[in-house]
Amino acid sequence: MKKTIFTAIFAVFISSVSLLSAQELLTPEAAVSYALNKNFDIILARNEADIAKINNNKATAGMLPTINVSTGDVFNLNNINQKFSTGQSVKKNWVPVNAFNLGLNLDWKIFDGMRMFAAKDRLEALQALGEIQLKSKVQDVVAQTLNAYYAIVQQKQLIKATKESSEISSERVNLAQKKLDVGYSDKTPLLQAQVDYSTQQLNILKQETALEQAKISLNEILGRAANEDFTVIDTIVVEEIPTIKNVQDSVLNSNYLVQAAEKNIVISKFQHKEIKAQRLPQINFSSSYSFNQNNSKAGLQLYNRSYGPTFGINATIPIFNGGQVKKQLEVSAVNIAMQQIGLDKIKQELDSRILSAFKNYEYAQKMLDLNENIVRSAQENIQISLERYRLNQSTAVEVKQAQSSYEEALYNAILARYNAKLAEIELKRLSNDLAK
Repeated sequence: MKKTIFTAIFAVFISSVSLLSAQELLTPEAAVSYALNKNFDIILARNEADIAKINNNKATAGMLPTINVSTGDVFNLNNINQKFSTGQSVKKNWVPVNAFNLGLNLDWKIFDGMRMFAAKDRLEALQALGEIQLKSKVQDVVAQTLNAYYAIVQQKQLIKATKESSEISSERVNLAQKKLDVGYSDKTPLLQAQVDYSTQQLNILKQETALEQAKISLNEILGRAANEDFTVIDTIVVEEIPTIKNVQDSVLNSNYLVQAAEKNIVISKFQHKEIKAQRLPQINFSSSYSFNQNNSKAGLQLYNRSYGPTFGINATIPIFNGGQVKKQLEVSAVNIAMQQIGLDKIKQELDSRILSAFKNYEYAQKMLDLNENIVRSAQENIQISLERYRLNQSTAVEVKQAQSSYEEALYNAILARYNAKLAEIELKRLSNDLAK
């Protein structure tokens, strides 16, 4: 009988070990690496940056000439009725006429009020903006990944804490049953301990479900299959954050939102130059090489062929266009002012978010230190209470109170550590310090 029980326990142990080994241990670094390569938001942002890079060329800015080949071959049936000064006349119906032409044309805008140069500068600024927005999206996704990752770690710790509390309730059930059996107590402590134990089993089930849901959310961020299973590390390490002054200086100088807002101002100024260039003359150079041939079966001209190059320069000088450019410049000036206001607004919001995140970090750190001290005291208190209850020196109510205090301190410590980590991640995100 003992051998059979031992064999069954050993088989359960082996299967548990095999299940754990089959699960992927996903570290925070590995999760971030997955996100950087597979996250759809990052992929889309990277494609948008590539588009801005592709568009940044002289052809899009209008600096390069255009070369076209044109050709045509037209057949007509004409009714001809012609009289000449010599007295001769030609009158013929349905005369076939063929006109063939072939040309190579070059058009080059050699001056447009410096508009093309402003356009090229704007395209370069748009490319830089695309790269900044990509880096900003990377920071956001990495923060989102780490937040989701440590939410799983927190759930894992809560499950462990609830199981530990469940073991205390199980011990209370055993002690209450023994006291009831020997007549030292009535059935009330036993029933309360059983209720507490069952409630904790329900809490474990809820937290395990929350854990699985948190894994699904992280897999979505990582661009993986929703049902892909993995396990995470057991602890949350909160790193040291420098003073608020250092964080503020770092954020206001390097934050991607600030950089993007500044780049938008530059782009608006280049757009203003493009509009202003419409007031200046425009000079175009054109050249072509053409071949034309006409064939007719009757009439004044039976055969005509011409070919050769042509060159020309034309200028367009704007005089008055109904005040459209003036209005466009006024709108552009307002847009530049709005972009500047947007930059100031972003800086103010960042300053508030930095201070709020830092205060959250400080508060969570203090709560963590206090609750960890409380956990140690509460853990010792519950051990002493259980021993005194075992020796009939305390009541079931006292043990229940000690257990409740221990549970509360343990959960508060887990929550404080998680909140401190979230505040640390947010500060690093604002400082562009999550991904280089």
